[in-house]
Amino acid sequence: MLPDVPAVDRAFDYFASDDLPGELCVGSLVRIPFGGRRVAGWVLAVDVEPPEGVELSAILKIVGRGPDQSMIDLCRWAAWRWSGRLTTMLRAASPERVVKLLPPLRVRPATGGEANELAESILLLGAGNHVLQVSPCTDPLSIVVAAARLGQVLAILPTIAESQRVARGLRASGAAVAAWPWDFQAAAGGASVVGGRGAAFAPAPALAAVVVIDEHDEMLQSESSPTWNARDIAIERARQAQVPCLLVSPCPSLEALLVQQQSSEFESQAELAQVGERFLPRPLLTVDMPLEPRGRLSRSEERSGWAALTVLDRRGEDIGRTGLFSSRLVEMIRETARSGERVVCLLNRTGRARLLACRSCGTLAECERCSAAVSQDDNGRLVCTRCIQERPAICLECGSMALSILRGGVTRAREELEALAQEPVHAITAASPKSAADQPSGSDYSAAARIFIGTQAVLHRLQDVSLVAFLDFDQELLAPRYRAAEEALALLMLSSRLVGGREAGRVGGREAGRVGGREAGRVGGREAGGRVVVQTRRPDHESIQAALRAEPLIVSFSEAQRRILLGFPPAAAIAQVGYKAAPEFIARLGTPQGVEVQQAEDGQWLLRSRESGRLQEVLSQVDRPVGRLRLQVDPARLRS
Repeated sequence: MLPDVPAVDRAFDYFASDDLPGELCVGSLVRIPFGGRRVAGWVLAVDVEPPEGVELSAILKIVGRGPDQSMIDLCRWAAWRWSGRLTTMLRAASPERVVKLLPPLRVRPATGGEANELAESILLLGAGNHVLQVSPCTDPLSIVVAAARLGQVLAILPTIAESQRVARGLRASGAAVAAWPWDFQAAAGGASVVGGRGAAFAPAPALAAVVVIDEHDEMLQSESSPTWNARDIAIERARQAQVPCLLVSPCPSLEALLVQQQSSEFESQAELAQVGERFLPRPLLTVDMPLEPRGRLSRSEERSGWAALTVLDRRGEDIGRTGLFSSRLVEMIRETARSGERVVCLLNRTGRARLLACRSCGTLAECERCSAAVSQDDNGRLVCTRCIQERPAICLECGSMALSILRGGVTRAREELEALAQEPVHAITAASPKSAADQPSGSDYSAAARIFIGTQAVLHRLQDVSLVAFLDFDQELLAPRYRAAEEALALLMLSSRLVGGREAGRVGGREAGRVGGREAGRVGGREAGGRVVVQTRRPDHESIQAALRAEPLIVSFSEAQRRILLGFPPAAAIAQVGYKAAPEFIARLGTPQGVEVQQAEDGQWLLRSRESGRLQEVLSQVDRPVGRLRLQVDPARLRS
């Protein structure tokens, strides 16, 4: 029995009386006495011989059904892979509501709808990991329908909104659909599962295929510790079930391309090997490993989904005079808005200003507590992004209240753009509530909502956009994160998807892939292809060139060499350790062979291992100290 107590990561023996109502089995959710109180728990095994001389406490109540044995095994693997608690993983695999009984198993595959024939051909190759490189405007519904024709499918998408759209379409194709996390019983009864990253833990007793849409998207990874990734869990789950796993993306990640090459090696190991508490790890990226998707569209079809890209080279401009908006970009914004089309300007900096200096003495505005640079919020107060200390907008050096904005945020940029465009500009960030401005351009609000500015959240909130402009794309290219190049390309891909690519508006079309002629659907934001504009001083960067040529593998090849050289995933395994208990944890860790231990300037520690599985093995042997500890394995947002 595993108590649902985060600080406890071990199982205990309990006694089940004969008069206990309900059926007790592996995975059952129960109530048990623990530490002088009643807590929830999971049954991990039954008919266990208790240790001699120990008086067992009795189970108080059988609450309902939970994850079965296969899901418990998967949760054990996930807890080992990301050095987390088994309790955390079992919570993700448990139903939100009490489930007393499970329906009989009945699989109803898709019989209608439009299926992506390229995806069908790849799925027929059988068990293994298969990367399908599509265009930004390829409809994921057609791919999920192709998989659902095999039987029960597990489809994972980055956003709940898109998963709901795909679920409706899959249901219309004749398949039984369980929307995760609400339909636990339907999923356990054989219905195809469609949902966000949490769907990776959904029950699927008759699993026939696994599909991960936009597998590169960082929204598939948990932001809190443990930092589990739904793509990697889907890959392991498909391997345990010996079914095909289709990883779909317009810009495949290095992790997906790597695991595809390794799938043949792991297919020979039909069962999950477990020796004590150790699991078989996956090899790391090497120089001689080929990086090529299993299937992709023809060059013409692939290029048609990427929007026309205009690169504005600002190396010859005086940014101090022109600011964020070049004269050519302002002309394009005005022309597009006057034609009644929507314009989106993207700037990934919230607030009014991200960097300020005193006009009198020139001193940079810093935090008086930790000396970090401060930003200015919408209310005019200075806020430290490191320690969240707030203070009035006053220079600490000379006391002047006149501060110059060196790097403006969305709020300041909206004011500048409104003056240049001479019409209202709407600001949208992740914290902005939904309003009439979010409606499609064909609605009654289209005339009043034509120009928008915001963070990348605006790419997920709007529809029917004609022009997307990145005001400071160098911020994305030069971000201090090891996945900066992939993330920058993903932003350009989302922009192409929003404006509809070069040939938007088609619902279906012939897609001549490498496996022959294929028919697939497309999704786009507009009836006619729009345009993406990038302002940069790095026009030759591989991310920009990849979008210009509609060839994402340009980034993959350069990134592979960089990751191998610097020792970042998937060429190495890394872990970030922080919070108050981190020093004690590092002291207990010591200096194990095969693991590098580095202390960062912000008080955190970075662990790195270039040996496959070595980091997980070492972390599993360290006792967690008392106190708050953050342990993140292979986090997506690690600074490089």
